[in-house]
Amino acid sequence: MKLNVPIAIVAPRRTPFAQIGKALGSYAGHELGMIVAKDILKRTKLPLDQIDGVVVGEAFSSAPNAARVISNLIGLPERIPAITLANNCVSGMEAVVEAARRIAIGEGELFLVLGEESQTSMPMVIKNARLDKKTATLDKLKALLPDNLPEGVELRDTLEDGLGDGETGYGMSVTAELLSQNYGLSRAINDKVAFESFKRAYDATNAGLYDDYLIPVKSDDGELKADEAVLLRKGLVENPSRMGRAMLLFDNPEMKFDSFKEKYSKDLQKTGEPTVSIFNASPRSDGAAGVIVTTPEKAKALGLEVVAILKGWRMEGVHPNLMGLGQAEATIGLLKDVQKQVQDIDTIEIHEAFAATAIGALEEIKKRTGFEWEAAFDKKKINPNGGSIAVGHPFGATGLRLVANGAMDIKAGAKDVLLTACAHGGVAGALYLEKP
Repeated sequence: MKLNVPIAIVAPRRTPFAQIGKALGSYAGHELGMIVAKDILKRTKLPLDQIDGVVVGEAFSSAPNAARVISNLIGLPERIPAITLANNCVSGMEAVVEAARRIAIGEGELFLVLGEESQTSMPMVIKNARLDKKTATLDKLKALLPDNLPEGVELRDTLEDGLGDGETGYGMSVTAELLSQNYGLSRAINDKVAFESFKRAYDATNAGLYDDYLIPVKSDDGELKADEAVLLRKGLVENPSRMGRAMLLFDNPEMKFDSFKEKYSKDLQKTGEPTVSIFNASPRSDGAAGVIVTTPEKAKALGLEVVAILKGWRMEGVHPNLMGLGQAEATIGLLKDVQKQVQDIDTIEIHEAFAATAIGALEEIKKRTGFEWEAAFDKKKINPNGGSIAVGHPFGATGLRLVANGAMDIKAGAKDVLLTACAHGGVAGALYLEKP
């Protein structure tokens, strides 16, 4: 969709993203969202009565209508409406779009938009199981419990169930291997993109490029000031050979899926060696991010600095087993809407659920547009400051993390940025941002 009215993006901020069960594990998702909300309001000095609504993206609920809980906890006027959206890994992106829609149809002029997720808090029926090493996985938990549950009664891990997309598809890691096999992606190209994600994020962090967007958060070990996964990968950045020694997630992928041929004119089958490893996949994470979404006129009246203009978006779905390809469909559709060629976009920020899902989408875009994505990637026109593999992927927060990275790109000189992300279930989204 191409917007008929410009939408201003103001004050992108986020917590550092933490590894599951580590630095931010004691915070629920809505508590992380509240930290971001308080920070944005403090930095902008925004009068609370100027807020027309709160929209929160969260894949798995941490509280009944987390948006309303946050609104109450930070003292917003009770009249202000609040809504929480769940659209899996594009929940944060959907929250931005929902705010823009409301502005476009005249429901308000300024919205506080948040994306949040605490994967640590996702229950295995027993609360806080992931915070203790003895119960951090379902197998460990089962080993401590008596094996006398009645027939039909199961102990379930809601995180694993969510990543498996319920009843309709493969687990997310399988969808990544599926794309890798059927686009002929080598482990080398997957590892190349993943290593660059680590190195670029590490270099950007050390250069202070993320400092304007990160909120230090108190943790059990002191204070988390940078993305935890980035800090933990210093040794990998200094020794790239470790990429090839990382554990593979599959030994012998034999994957067939008929509707792949129906849509993409190709038989789905194993075409090479397994490629998906623990180092070319995004880590499980906790974190939150947020922005103010408003009109340029309202921002000017309130003295708010506009960092980007949202000019359009597109949400597209594909079969759950082809998850990553949703990014190609959403991107191609959005570019048609805004009448742009992918080759002319200054910077692309693509979600790296896995290297294979990002590359598979880029390969499909190349097939249909001629876009030489690898040359663009080498020139740092794609994910110049790292992506989800390095930074982390708290489901509901990732869409807004991409918006913050887009603001970084514009600050560095990009005239426009395309953001895109896939989500389990096959839904994907894309946003088009321009320099103010």
